[in-house]
Amino acid sequence: MKFFIKTYGCQMNVNDSEKMGDILKKRGFSAADDENDADIIIINSCAVREKPQEKIFSFAGRLPKGKKIIVAGCVAQSEKQKILERNPNIDYIVGTHQYYQIDRIADEILAQKSKGDRGVKAQFSKVWQEAVPDIASRISRVSGYISIMEGCDNFCSYCIVPFTRGREKHRPFENIMAEAEYLATAGYKEIILLGQNVNSWEDKEKNMEFPDLLERLSAAPAVDVKWIRFITSYPGYYDEQLIEVMARHEKIARNIHFPVQSGSTRVLKKMNRSYTRAQYLDIVRRFKKKIPDITFSSDFIVGFPGETENDFELTLSLLEKVEYENIFSFLYSPRRFTSAFKLKDDITPEIKKQRLYRLQELQKNIQFKNNKTLLGKTIEVLVTGPHPKAAGEVIGRTVNYRVVNFKSDTPVGEFTRVLIERVGPYSLRAKEHAARAPYCRTLAPG
Repeated sequence: MKFFIKTYGCQMNVNDSEKMGDILKKRGFSAADDENDADIIIINSCAVREKPQEKIFSFAGRLPKGKKIIVAGCVAQSEKQKILERNPNIDYIVGTHQYYQIDRIADEILAQKSKGDRGVKAQFSKVWQEAVPDIASRISRVSGYISIMEGCDNFCSYCIVPFTRGREKHRPFENIMAEAEYLATAGYKEIILLGQNVNSWEDKEKNMEFPDLLERLSAAPAVDVKWIRFITSYPGYYDEQLIEVMARHEKIARNIHFPVQSGSTRVLKKMNRSYTRAQYLDIVRRFKKKIPDITFSSDFIVGFPGETENDFELTLSLLEKVEYENIFSFLYSPRRFTSAFKLKDDITPEIKKQRLYRLQELQKNIQFKNNKTLLGKTIEVLVTGPHPKAAGEVIGRTVNYRVVNFKSDTPVGEFTRVLIERVGPYSLRAKEHAARAPYCRTLAPG
């Protein structure tokens, strides 16, 4: 029997798909190349905004008749039975805390006589479910995802995550270290620590917090990787210890995804974010003082209920002050269950779109200015894959997540040095340097 997983959403969803695929393979299933060749199709869904949520129904509606279809992930958790009512071809709903049962669920639906036997497993669990996918089940052979916590206790007024991922659960320290060593031994060049509030991680039994984890990972000889990253961090949890740890260890990538959502303190308060504009900028200032080459990326919501033109101008000015390496920006999307759902969505679609365009244009100009500083310089990049449209070319990534295109026969997963010859706002054009970077361990097969 074959399965196919279609993944929507964030890196946590990608990692969940890796885990589900690994569990199914260990049960004797094999992965199909596409949905047409699969007996079971799993749609791993995202509920953070309305648009990605609707994509799952569009995809499910296009699937061939007779396929066994499971909807998993965040939409499955929040909508549950309503999904089955909306699409009669869907066989099973699997919530975010029940993916570890995916093999038993697959067996169950294959034994079904009719669609009338459809089921739902979407109970929240307070217990951490340990699952480490084999190398062969991982989507990337370059970047290894490691989940260290799940859920959120913040209840930002716009955010559905507490209702799809539940309250915070933290993974034991030993389990995190073991997976990091496993990935390093397999030849991974970077590991990415994942969590909805990754920097709120703690291990109470060992009296450890997130900076302690970073310290131990960075200093461990067995975690022989080039870069350690973490996603997504909450500004309200930053302290001087974390800054000191990052300053001490160059292995921790000099780029932080630091979602602010708005540049207006008034809007941040309405969003139930626990920091002000001034506090956020102070954290950025302290980071730059200790680590001058650090860069930031961020998330922004445009058109939150009650956002005035002055609020939006404050967001634009924040972009100019921080000079983000890149951003992810979205129109406000009301989500059921959240407290903001009760607010009047009083910003017209036209104004929302206009503001989003202005935000993205400003960021485009900032990125172009930042990229121009690299012209004529030789930098180190990690080769992430072949270029999909240009034979003989590869795509590389800098430590700050800048995309670099160049001709090379350097294997995927190795570092090399390149000379930057042309730049645009979204990518760099380079020529490979004659001498490759010294960090060139080859990835393990699989």
